[in-house]
Amino acid sequence: MKKYLIIILLFSFVGYNAISQEIVTGLFENPVIKKEISKHPEIIFSNTKSSKIEKYIPVNLPFFDDFSSSGIYPDTSQWIDNEVFINNSYQYFPANRGVATLDAINSMGSIYSDASSNPFIADHLTSRPIRLDSIFTPIPEAISVRDSIYFSFFYQPQGRANAPESHDSLILEFGHYSDELDFAYVDSISVAVSEYITSIDTIFPGDILVSPCDNTVEMIITDTLFYDDFVTLPCDSVFYPKVDWTQVWSSQGMPLDTFLNKYGTYCKQVMIPITDSLNYLREDFNFRFYNYASLASDVLPSWRSNADQWNIDYVYLNIGRSMGDSTYRDISFVERAPSMLDKYESMPYNQYRKKPVVALKDTLKMYISNLDNTTFNTNYKYTVSSKDGSFSRTYNGGNCNLPPFYEYGFQNCEECQPHACPPNNTVFPLGLEKDSAVFTIEHVILGDFTTTDTISDTIIFNQKFYNYYAYDDGTAEEGYGLTPAGAMLAYRFQLNEKDTLRAVRMFFNKTFNYANEQYFDLCVWNDNNGKPGEVLHKKTFLRPVFSDSLNKFHTYYLDSILPLNNVFYIGWIQFTEKNLNLGFDRNNDAMENIMYNCTGEWLSSIKKGALMMRPVLGKQIHEYPDNPPQNLKTLYIYPNPASGDNLNFKILPYDFYSSGNYDDLQIEIYNLYGQLVLSSGFDDIINISSLKKGMYIVKVINTNNKTSLCSKLIVSR
Repeated sequence: MKKYLIIILLFSFVGYNAISQEIVTGLFENPVIKKEISKHPEIIFSNTKSSKIEKYIPVNLPFFDDFSSSGIYPDTSQWIDNEVFINNSYQYFPANRGVATLDAINSMGSIYSDASSNPFIADHLTSRPIRLDSIFTPIPEAISVRDSIYFSFFYQPQGRANAPESHDSLILEFGHYSDELDFAYVDSISVAVSEYITSIDTIFPGDILVSPCDNTVEMIITDTLFYDDFVTLPCDSVFYPKVDWTQVWSSQGMPLDTFLNKYGTYCKQVMIPITDSLNYLREDFNFRFYNYASLASDVLPSWRSNADQWNIDYVYLNIGRSMGDSTYRDISFVERAPSMLDKYESMPYNQYRKKPVVALKDTLKMYISNLDNTTFNTNYKYTVSSKDGSFSRTYNGGNCNLPPFYEYGFQNCEECQPHACPPNNTVFPLGLEKDSAVFTIEHVILGDFTTTDTISDTIIFNQKFYNYYAYDDGTAEEGYGLTPAGAMLAYRFQLNEKDTLRAVRMFFNKTFNYANEQYFDLCVWNDNNGKPGEVLHKKTFLRPVFSDSLNKFHTYYLDSILPLNNVFYIGWIQFTEKNLNLGFDRNNDAMENIMYNCTGEWLSSIKKGALMMRPVLGKQIHEYPDNPPQNLKTLYIYPNPASGDNLNFKILPYDFYSSGNYDDLQIEIYNLYGQLVLSSGFDDIINISSLKKGMYIVKVINTNNKTSLCSKLIVSR
């Protein structure tokens, strides 16, 4: 057996039905990607004609991506495919927040069609062609091996998900264009349906329309179309130059703890010199990562799911580097912002108000890294505020030295308690008559303002007080299940005052061929000396209901409301040995509250994580958004990429500065070396004609309160 953890070390498929266990798997689908893809349906075509050859627009040095963008796909200005998943969930103590995850799921959010228990090529992360023949700033100049060119990146196996086996691997290849062509996609055109039918006719699914571009190109229609509609039809087959690839680096799969013991770090940086001038110092240099993955055995389809994750971060290619050039002018929060509640990510507002001090953490834990080779004197603070502005509290941690990550690791609580382990000195309002509330907690780390250094980072957490308890953060890195038939799962919660249970929300992950659509009974138990006791409520013959989002739970309503007091348990009794595959959050640990019973005895879980199962309480059911709109301070710059001389600025909301008054604001633009290349007072439009083609960091600084907003800028003249 592979791809999941088991209580016993070995077992035979022959005696499988008689063995009880709790099992954690990967995800068969990525619901976030599936939801995004559903917005862009595929065009089905029956024939194509080779008629168009295109090339990707190359990018100039330096090439850099830390995957800190909010999207789920790679930045199209730098990458040409979208198979990897950009996220802030799968990594475990990375050097920087945000990674690109390679796994066994394709760009459509599903397991690859050729996936098997044998290793297969899965995800790719492929760069655009890069001008490695010349630099263009400060003056155009040819590149040679004397310019000392290095390619670097961080990588990590497993992270918070599934470990790649020793026969799985991560591969890096360098390449350049060949004389051959590869099919890329089918170009399309929007056509009025009236070109094909009269006003009294209809086009039905299954009908075939001929492309107006080429009568040998056809499309099978999948929807009903009427005279006034428009339809998108294929036009030309588009081809790109084929790339000749050469493997330059690889890593064998291994668990993260083995990786840590081997290298002494959770994420290792790789430095690769580029010295082959014939093959690589060209205008069409390319590189790509890809991984070999493998699934669990075909014998157990309900346990076949996503596996073999690799996380990649901080990809950097440039001249003028050396093997020792492994530091970056960057400070960063590494993990997600924490909940201020002691046990929960979220809880009902009335339950919090009953025992507010007990409900809150004494201290928070912040993971802050300094990727430079010099110590920064940083300032840290967090602000708690209500959406309507009626409540606001600020903790100021003052200044503290932040030493380099490579020598000292993350910010140390013993050396800098006010930053790394700040006290939770906030008691949320108690007198509100509302039955729910959301508070925004904004954490800010700032560079040393006694110099020209303005590096900073910001993370946000929404503290939710809705009508449910949640140990989980709403994102499933893996799936949880039990076996055999008759197995029971119980999840413990504790009330601060009497309340009424009305429903249970669950998030289920899909497995291969929907094999986990199996029946179960939803149960509620009282407490019997720390274990589930009497069954207080049972709703029978339910099955997993799937959603298209990691943040969308299905609500299972009880047949009648259930008064509760103190400790209670929610869970299920399953009718099958197959995996139900409940969402499992690896970022939080509620293991002490998970119990299972497969042999007639309740046992405590040995799986570190939080089940995505939430009790819904209160007087009535409210469907609250899991990610409410945030009152974030956002810097908008446009156009981006910029090809002209002017750049537009807009800041929302306006409380970053006095409305209509720009006196306290300063614009600074840095290149990727950290050098200040443009500085001016703030205005809605500034002239950037002096900037050469390339990537820049744009910062707007409030000189009054020393806060700043940042954004990336690409100049594409």
